[in-house]
Amino acid sequence: SFFGNRKIEQRLRTKTNQPVMEVLIVAKTHMKNAACVGALEISTRKNIRLLNDGGDNQPPNTDFQVGQIWDIEYTVRGNLIPPHNEDVIISKKKYLRTQNNLNTFLKNNANVWSGDPTSIFENKVHFGIGKSGYVTNQVGVPSQSVGFWLPDKDLEFTILDDQKHFFYFGEYNDLCAFPYVGYAPIIDKIKMETLIRVSLARWWKPNPTIPETRCYCQLSGWYSD
Repeated sequence: SFFGNRKIEQRLRTKTNQPVMEVLIVAKTHMKNAACVGALEISTRKNIRLLNDGGDNQPPNTDFQVGQIWDIEYTVRGNLIPPHNEDVIISKKKYLRTQNNLNTFLKNNANVWSGDPTSIFENKVHFGIGKSGYVTNQVGVPSQSVGFWLPDKDLEFTILDDQKHFFYFGEYNDLCAFPYVGYAPIIDKIKMETLIRVSLARWWKPNPTIPETRCYCQLSGWYSD
């Protein structure tokens, strides 16, 4: 029977020590010639990043879509470079279903930050006025590179240096910029208390004048029912 075969499959996975989880696809972001796919292990609330069997990001036409739940068998990627501790390599996948009311589901099942931008990533993101925030080894590296956030103010869309950004306007004219890298169509304003997913890009140096590599903070998407 189906349930009997399912039990046998689960026992075999346990013997091989390969993690298997129902995972919810929570984000899909643009990368050069690829898509970065973020997921949430439903039972553990653990954030993971789904890489293919070669250890690379998914293709732009990936089957993974935000809101889907998949049965995933994976191994943790070797030689993880913090803060990108979420990388896993898929060995087997099976689509199960789609999760409705994603906003409510995530608020009830994920770990969520709340407040101004100092509340995200252990307050280790440096924001220059009107500039994209970033993490450096000198300031300190957070324990994770993705997370969910309920901002205490609206975020407004604009174009900065020919790139899509959302701006957070804080107290005393503080201005924090978040590059937008998601697939969802742009909206003019993300209202306060809207659930947002933020992430840290891979380490890089945008130009030779910067003394060390950085992980830039970006906005992956937002959720509503």
